[in-house]
Amino acid sequence: MSTDTRIKDSNYYFDWLEKSISEKRLKYHDYSEFKNLQLIGNSSFGNIVRANWKNDNDFVTLKSFNNDTKILKNVVEELKLYRNVDNHENILQFYGITKLETEYSLVMEYSDDFLTLNNYLNKHFEELDWCDKYQLALQLASAVEFMHDCDIIHHNLVI
Repeated sequence: MSTDTRIKDSNYYFDWLEKSISEKRLKYHDYSEFKNLQLIGNSSFGNIVRANWKNDNDFVTLKSFNNDTKILKNVVEELKLYRNVDNHENILQFYGITKLETEYSLVMEYSDDFLTLNNYLNKHFEELDWCDKYQLALQLASAVEFMHDCDIIHHNLVI
């Protein structure tokens, strides 16, 4: 891929993001709406931060990403998919987007073990009885079935 093509692709995804925000297809939250920011991990996109909404104590997750073309393309594709699945009780809710200087972050529902189901199971497996494990399996299957019904395949489902 030539440098010109990469720049063109990067501009396309950046422009899509900016246009979606300006046309209010993506809800934008000013970064000042968040307080008590705490780094809780990293993803392939960037940092994962736990924060509170400024006016209450509810937690959200801020999942940052930079303007790297490959990352930006993946984020835009993820955002397009979220529009179809954000109404399922077993899928973390997407609340919008925020920006600190030049770095964007997805604003998402907070989960104590946000990083992976594998982290949760490694930490709590012995505490769970078979009924709990069965319920987790049903919830996971329900979410995956819902995504498949929306013609979405979760490419990095790791347990």
